[in-house]
Amino acid sequence: MKGRREGVDSLRMLIREAAKSRLLSREEEVELAKRIEQGDQKAREELIRANLRLVISVALKYRNLGVPLADLIQEGNIGLIKAVEKYDYRKGYKFSTYAIWWIRQAILRALDNQSKLIRIPSYIMAKASKMEDATAKLTQKLGREPTLEELAGELRMPLPEVREILSLVGDPISLELPAYDGDREVTLGELIPDGSPTPEEEILGRISREERIEELLSVLTPKEREVIRLRFGLDGKEGRTLREIGEIFNLTRERIRQIETEALRKLRERWNPPKKVGKLDRIGDKRYNPL
Repeated sequence: MKGRREGVDSLRMLIREAAKSRLLSREEEVELAKRIEQGDQKAREELIRANLRLVISVALKYRNLGVPLADLIQEGNIGLIKAVEKYDYRKGYKFSTYAIWWIRQAILRALDNQSKLIRIPSYIMAKASKMEDATAKLTQKLGREPTLEELAGELRMPLPEVREILSLVGDPISLELPAYDGDREVTLGELIPDGSPTPEEEILGRISREERIEELLSVLTPKEREVIRLRFGLDGKEGRTLREIGEIFNLTRERIRQIETEALRKLRERWNPPKKVGKLDRIGDKRYNPL
């Protein structure tokens, strides 16, 4: 019981620290990155603090998988620090988009170490991950955390199996866990970005999709990444034609086709079996323009 209380206290402390952070504009990120490049430690600390909520948002996706949420957040913070050290603002992408990959890798490494230690079968971990996705989906739909019965129904899984998996991977951490924002008592859920339409919060709201896209595209060159984003509408716009992309890069239509072909070849090699690529290819199906 004492260990549980200490874990909750540690979690509250991390949440309290994250609640103090302020989301940065793209211009502010670039300015801090320039100062960090010159060795400014205060700028480094400011960029880290501004993204603590991002760490919590990523960590929440992996809660109940055998590692306490507070520990996942700590590991995610290590990934965030690594992202701050390696971020290159000249490449044009926002820091939060870049940092997600490092945060996620640090958390997954902690989960992998824990699963080896307690020998949770991989198929159980896979089912637990699906349960987390279903829980997030139902929470958004219902406006509250789902009951076990609702979760079982969403997954089309027998209720006893749901209970068994939860017993193996750990007790749920409720989003209603009390925390504090200054002197005001709030809940964990209230301190997580709610999906309002600022660029940073849109990333948090679509975090699972963004993670998969970033991981998928990480094997490509910057130009290949941009061509794929434009072709498949991964930038949130309609998919562009080869001619339109060629005009952007000042290249011929045929050259853009060659870049696209090479990029897709790399993606298929990286994401084997092919069906894994298929899931991500379908992200932009409605926007994709074959011309």
